[in-house]
Amino acid sequence: MITINIQNIITFIVVSLDDANLPDVDQFISDYQQIEPIEDPVFWLSCGAFICLMSGLIFADIMKSKLNNWATKKISPIPLENPRTISSWFSFFTGLTIIFVSALSIINFSIIKSIIFSSIISILFGISMWKAIKDLLSQVEAGTVKEIDEFF
Repeated sequence: MITINIQNIITFIVVSLDDANLPDVDQFISDYQQIEPIEDPVFWLSCGAFICLMSGLIFADIMKSKLNNWATKKISPIPLENPRTISSWFSFFTGLTIIFVSALSIINFSIIKSIIFSSIISILFGISMWKAIKDLLSQVEAGTVKEIDEFF
């Protein structure tokens, strides 16, 4: 029943298009500009999102293992500055910079201004959040975790 209805709809569309007296379609459709994938901002936006996602998952797993070691073996979650945490943190904010640059280039910002603005924003977010996580892990180690209302 459903397949017959779908077949009737497709037949109707095909017959309607065949019967229509369409002038040259190129008059109505503007030329589609082909963009190389390396220059396509949507491609870079996707790459940045993928980098952020993967790096964020890796960093979250590292933090989870640090907290599990603290809870079970009483191994301090600090120092935070080991190569795995720094590289995952840096790659997350590199992906964020790529996302910002791509988004700004989609809305026609120049690439140089986009890179400068995105780098500044990512560096500010990265440093401030690194300090917040380091402070939180210090509080966990000391056993004095503040509530979120007291933190701000």
